[in-house]
Amino acid sequence: MELLAPAGSPAHLMAALDAGADAVYLGGKLFSARKFAGNFSDEELKSAVHQAHLHGACVYITLNTLIGDMEMGKLREYLLYLNTIPVDGLLVQDFGVAAMARKYAPHIPLHASTQMTVSNLDEVLFLKKLGFQRVVLSRELSLKEIGHIVHSAGIEIEVFVHGALCVCYSGQCLMSSFIGGRSGNRGACAQPCRMPYDLINKSGVPCNQRGNYILSLKDMLGIHRISEFLKAGVTSLKVEGRMKSPEYVYNTISAYRKVIDSAEAGFKTETDSFEKSLKEEFNRGYTSGYLDDHIGCDMFTGMAPGNHGIDAGRIGNIHEGSFLFRPDDQPEGILSGISYETNKNTIAFVPSNKIRPGKNHSVKVLYDGSVPRAGGRVYWVLKPEKKSFQFRDLRGKIPLTLRFTALPETPLVLVLTDDQSNEVTVHSEFIAQKAVSRMTADEEIKNQLSRLGNTWFTVQSAEIRNEGCMVPKSLLNHMRTEGIEKLQQLREKYHESMIPAIREGGFKLSVSQKRLEEGRAHILLRTCSLNQMKYAFEAGVRHFIFGGESYDHRAVSYEQYETAAAFARENGCHIYFASPRVVRQKNLGKVLSTLSFLDSLASDGIILEHPGFLWTAEERKIHTPVIAGTSFNIFNSEALDTVKEWGMSGAVVSQEVSLPQIRDMISRSGIPLAAVIYGYTEMMISEYCVINAVMGEKDKNHCPGYCMQDSYSLRDLEGRLFPVKTDEWCHMHILNCNRLDMRPYLKELVDAGLTSLIVDVRGVEEPVNEIIGDSVKILDGNYDTARSFNPQQKGVTRGHFFKGVL
Repeated sequence: MELLAPAGSPAHLMAALDAGADAVYLGGKLFSARKFAGNFSDEELKSAVHQAHLHGACVYITLNTLIGDMEMGKLREYLLYLNTIPVDGLLVQDFGVAAMARKYAPHIPLHASTQMTVSNLDEVLFLKKLGFQRVVLSRELSLKEIGHIVHSAGIEIEVFVHGALCVCYSGQCLMSSFIGGRSGNRGACAQPCRMPYDLINKSGVPCNQRGNYILSLKDMLGIHRISEFLKAGVTSLKVEGRMKSPEYVYNTISAYRKVIDSAEAGFKTETDSFEKSLKEEFNRGYTSGYLDDHIGCDMFTGMAPGNHGIDAGRIGNIHEGSFLFRPDDQPEGILSGISYETNKNTIAFVPSNKIRPGKNHSVKVLYDGSVPRAGGRVYWVLKPEKKSFQFRDLRGKIPLTLRFTALPETPLVLVLTDDQSNEVTVHSEFIAQKAVSRMTADEEIKNQLSRLGNTWFTVQSAEIRNEGCMVPKSLLNHMRTEGIEKLQQLREKYHESMIPAIREGGFKLSVSQKRLEEGRAHILLRTCSLNQMKYAFEAGVRHFIFGGESYDHRAVSYEQYETAAAFARENGCHIYFASPRVVRQKNLGKVLSTLSFLDSLASDGIILEHPGFLWTAEERKIHTPVIAGTSFNIFNSEALDTVKEWGMSGAVVSQEVSLPQIRDMISRSGIPLAAVIYGYTEMMISEYCVINAVMGEKDKNHCPGYCMQDSYSLRDLEGRLFPVKTDEWCHMHILNCNRLDMRPYLKELVDAGLTSLIVDVRGVEEPVNEIIGDSVKILDGNYDTARSFNPQQKGVTRGHFFKGVL
């Protein structure tokens, strides 16, 4: 089982290899999901590959962001460069990037990034069909689900085992980009989930009892579950942390290395000591809630979004300006101070110079300002350990055995053998002679040949045979250098011979797909309400999207789907049904049954929200035309060409594209395009539910249905309210505080070439009649209605249509 380490810079790479990583993932200066890490220049990438392969480790390059048409030239150049390096794999999110990689770096295996939101077996099988070598599963899956997928997929499966958790399903978060213009799908996430929020009910009353960092999840910890990952057959365990320090990488990888080695040898390893050492590193507290499918109140950090430190005990007696606590144990390392829970549900820090020994083995803490909470937790905060990762200081060097022979009247011979039984021999052109005055001592020869400081090698044992010869140091240096170069080449060549052959792949729906109409642009109303359909019809709407997530925790019933389809048929309307955005493995069976039922209703199309449903459509011979939804993250023309080649009849563009991007895509597109132009944009979809976590004491499996007893919103520091909704699968949906409204600009959208203009009234609590009516009027040419809108209207956003994203 591979141990995969983060490498945010060359120093991180050295740390990872030194600690025993089997592989590293890293990014170049462009197109990486960690835009603000140090990352690697082209020359540094080449050096990284050489170093890793020498160590027997793989290098996976991250290209896991969305890339626009204007950047395709740079992407092509980068891929052509990568194709000259023996890279072990490319991690991609964007199907357009995957298509480009096949053209310009055809020798590099493709890995599906976690940004693809792969959460069930059908999605894995679809990617396998496309020729992907490996799939990284969503962090939200349980060990049971992971095991089922691994044993049924027949493809390499990678999972996260340690590090930071995003509260949103990776690849589906729009919160950072809609709030501040920095897109998580472009590697520039501003981490709004690490900010404080109040959960308030319909009456405006805050519900928080355990702090305000209620979207900030604790870090993942899986070291105590290594044997279960091994049993599940997982190919690779991934540690998060490209933005952490090299010391963090070294210490974390070292701990997991020892436990994995022990588990693979068949030993049962107690992990308490390793868990304790990991708590000395940066952590927000640890959780294994997703692995256990126990998703609840113990998963969020609550009082602080950053490093907690190490559990030290609980606050005892509190006095004016000081408090006492009895430590559970003493910290190992240099103490920076302590942090403690305050009576305002925050975390306060006290430096070490305000900490005193107390009576009876207690500790006295002098504090200013923030009053401690009686019985609250106290944490040791250690100063970060500094390690050197220069070659001379590395601990994980490759051991060598050397044999050197100097016999009169023969060439000198140096034989180097490494830990994998690779062996090279170097013969000198110099013919050895008996020493006239002083022969070179064996120890002197050994010392000279052992000078490997600036390499990954170290001499473990040496056998010197010198029968009276004088051997020049310069000659020993030359033979040592030649021998090391030969051994490096041998090791690298062997590793590169083991890089998997490219999986050939492709996909095309065998059932003929009807193309969507490309006539006059129209309003396409999205709703889960039959009444809203009727209101919209009376206002002139003739195109509908019905179903998908309902936002009221109740499933849209088969009867409602039948009624909606009948209404559309009877009134000469077009109707499309929507799939859920995310489907976990445990819910897959029910969703597939629903899709088969929807196919039987002979609608005009099904909006698929994930490529894995194409596998379902092919296997179940779905005859209804299928359209790529917003969750496909269609961000460029290459991605559009790709879904067209798969046989899809249309697509909804990413909600992060700008109007100029849309114009460019439409000019190159061969299928009709739609865009969401009205509604409360879904910022996040999450397996974690903030309502249950804040209101309850148990996990979601035992939730009494708080979301059905009241309505809730998140209130940020600026007083903005983000509605929180739940669906039948218990997913949390966080909606934007501002309403997307592009109705004043419908003419510009139509002129750009959009076929369908989606008005999404799910989550809209105000009457929708006027909203729908105005949309139809404007589209029919009544631009006076458009001009009546206040361009500075409060609570309204134009999304990314005019400003794009970083």
